[in-house]
This record gives sequence, structure tokens and C-alpha cells, in this order.
Amino acid sequence: MTQPNAADQAQKQRIRALRRARRYLRANQGALARVLNTYARVAELDPARRFLPDQ
Repeated sequence: MTQPNAADQAQKQRIRALRRARRYLRANQGALARVLNTYARVAELDPARRFLPDQ
């Protein structure tokens, strides 16, 4: 039998993480959703602040 490649496993883990993140974003829950909602509100109020600083 062949052993799974480490790169293949890493790719599968990334895909699983993205699926989980989408679920939380769709439900508008979790820290990432809160950050994105805050960013969207700031961008609506002041278009000049659309991009986050690199600090």
C-alpha cells in the first residue's frame, strides 16, 4: 500500500478548514465574522479606510 503524501494531507486540511470557516461566516458567528463585519462597517462609513493598515 502507498502512504499518503504530506503535501496531500496538508491540502486536505486546508480544504477542511475553509469549509468550516465558510460555515461560521454564513452563520455570521465567530471571531472572523466579527472582524469582517467590523471591517465592512468601517469601509461603508469612510471609503478611504477600506484597507487595513500593515501595523
